[in-house]
Amino acid sequence: MNAALILSGGVGARFGASVPKQYTRILRKMVIEYVIEAAMQAKTIDVVMVAGADSPQLKRLKKKYGFHTAPGGSVRNETLQNGLTALRAMGCERVVILDAVRPLVTGALLDDYTGLLQAGWDAVSTVQPITDSLGCLDCHAVDRSRYYLMQSPEGYDLVKLLQYFDPGSPLTEVAHQLPADSRIYLYRDFPENPKLTYPWERNAIAQALKERVK
Repeated sequence: MNAALILSGGVGARFGASVPKQYTRILRKMVIEYVIEAAMQAKTIDVVMVAGADSPQLKRLKKKYGFHTAPGGSVRNETLQNGLTALRAMGCERVVILDAVRPLVTGALLDDYTGLLQAGWDAVSTVQPITDSLGCLDCHAVDRSRYYLMQSPEGYDLVKLLQYFDPGSPLTEVAHQLPADSRIYLYRDFPENPKLTYPWERNAIAQALKERVK
């Protein structure tokens, strides 16, 4: 079985709203709703789960959409561990991990990721080129072409991921916890993937959603 796991444990301290940023509204919908609906629309996703702190908003959304839930942890990796463990107990074999505040994902994108996992890749990472110059504290010049940004969504062979995943790891990219010889597909075809972090980003995301409707 294939699963979509939406991480919704953040409180949005940098966003400065009265509610966690995933529950703020853009174009009359909570940000997380766009992610939930994308997961629900994916043809290859069998289970949709939201992992995060219990809240009135989450309860209302669960009643509306009918997804599964897993408890949040004190940090992101603990929330992720809770979700992964719950999905494996349900018999899931592959998982696409989504961020509740990246609302431009689509069902078709999730289908691409599960297809790659079913084809034998251990992981699928969303990557973006670096367009700014890079500096380094201990070297004079950096060749930015050797580097890329890593984002969610990210897909994994769930059985293999649980063999190596350590919720206490300081690594910020889950794929880096896999062995170095793992088959990781670098997915470069999803450039429009903003994350809602600061209030000024709301308008840009709203405009991107409007353009998608057109």
